Amino acid sequence: MRPLLLLTLALALAAVTAPAEAQKLYRWVDADGKVQYTDSLPPDAVDAARDELNRSGMAVKRVDRALTAEEREVADAEAAETARLAAIQAEKDKMDAVLMGSYATEADLARAYSERFDLLSQSLEAAKVGINSQERSLDDLLSHAGGLERAGKPVPVSVQSSISAARKQVTEQREYMSRRELDRVTLQAEYDLLLARYRQLKTGA
Repeated sequence: MRPLLLLTLALALAAVTAPAEAQKLYRWVDADGKVQYTDSLPPDAVDAARDELNRSGMAVKRVDRALTAEEREVADAEAAETARLAAIQAEKDKMDAVLMGSYATEADLARAYSERFDLLSQSLEAAKVGINSQERSLDDLLSHAGGLERAGKPVPVSVQSSISAARKQVTEQREYMSRRELDRVTLQAEYDLLLARYRQLKTGA
């Protein structure tokens, strides 16, 4: 009955000493495990869990205890991870909305990617033609230089420069083709993923 008596006394004192709108009581547990009722918090109770009571003794607000430094660190890390996952989900939802808004049917999606595949194929074909032409030019230059050397004649600097330039062009074109082929693989993987996701969204899976 002691806590109840303390509460009654505290309420009576608050009613006499403070205006109604400013009256507030705190219920908290001290270091000895005893329930305390006060109209202000002592320094050692500022970080403790507590209830704020109205003049009728009813709890109107619950304040949890202050977190320790370690607990705050864990809470901050959890909040950061939650925010990261929320951002990922938001971006995923955005992409899903774009996907469904851009293609009315699966055929529309296939048609759009077919155009991109065609462009890549044309680019690769043009690169192959260019490489074949450059390789023939290089072969001609090397054959000419070889003939001069067999005849005991020096290879002109201009011919040497042309050979170096032709080799460089062939190398660059082959690198270009490798990049385009990688682009085609990447595009295929992208299409496969989008198609699978599109079908999931369409069926509500």
